Amino acid sequence: MIICNTDTLKEKLVSTAQLLRLGQEAEGSKRLRECLDHLEPMLPTLTNSQAILASVPAMLSAQERQDWLGLADTLEYEITALLNQQQQIQAK
Repeated sequence: MIICNTDTLKEKLVSTAQLLRLGQEAEGSKRLRECLDHLEPMLPTLTNSQAILASVPAMLSAQERQDWLGLADTLEYEITALLNQQQQIQAK
C-alpha cells in the first residue's frame, strides 16, 4: 500500500465527496474505502486522531442509510478540517 501525504488525502476526500454529490454512489463508496485505507496508517502520527476516529462511525452510518450528502459533507468539511488543523499543529 502506498501511503499518501495529508494534502493528497484531502484531495481524495474532496473528490470522493464530489462523486457522492453527483449520485455516483458506487464509485464514491469505493473511493471512501481507499480514503480510509490511506487514513488508517496516518492515525498514529496525528495528534487529533481521536477526533477523526470519532467521525468514522457517523460516516459509515450515513453510508448505510444512503445519506450521500451527509457523508459527502463529513468527508469534505469535517475530516479535511481536522487534517488542516493537524497540518497547522505540525507547522508550529
